[in-house]
Amino acid sequence: MEEKENNKTIMKKIRENLLFLIMILIYIFAMNFIYYKMSEISYLKIINISSIMLLLISIVIFEIAYHKDNSTIVIHGIEILIFSIINLTMLHFSKKLNLVFGTYITIIVHMVAIYYTIKGVIIYTIEKRNYLKSLSDIHEIVSNEPIKKQAQKRKYNKNA
Repeated sequence: MEEKENNKTIMKKIRENLLFLIMILIYIFAMNFIYYKMSEISYLKIINISSIMLLLISIVIFEIAYHKDNSTIVIHGIEILIFSIINLTMLHFSKKLNLVFGTYITIIVHMVAIYYTIKGVIIYTIEKRNYLKSLSDIHEIVSNEPIKKQAQKRKYNKNA
């Protein structure tokens, strides 16, 4: 694989994670907006319905990952499941910690942004390391496999 192709695959994975980040941030900002425009009872209904929807989405993603046997899809499913739990407990934790809801939302936004930034750096590092390892052909030259010799019968010389 050439370096340009490798960089394209790395950027594709990072763009995918950036898309997840943007979707989550839009959702959080929408929930913040809805919180200030609706009554608390209506907001709780919206939170419950959206949490159930996110839970169902994560279950579908887990099923897809199981059938495709893809660990990257599993990670996305886990992220959506955790976000569903955070979504469900947003209002409760903001009250429990005596925080203004807007401040609690800001903390969540920062945590999500930091997580996806670190995840992007880790993806870049792992993919770059794998590419550099693929350039080396030492593992093909030096093999650790023992050479097995076939046992052969000795030929005895009757004249000796």
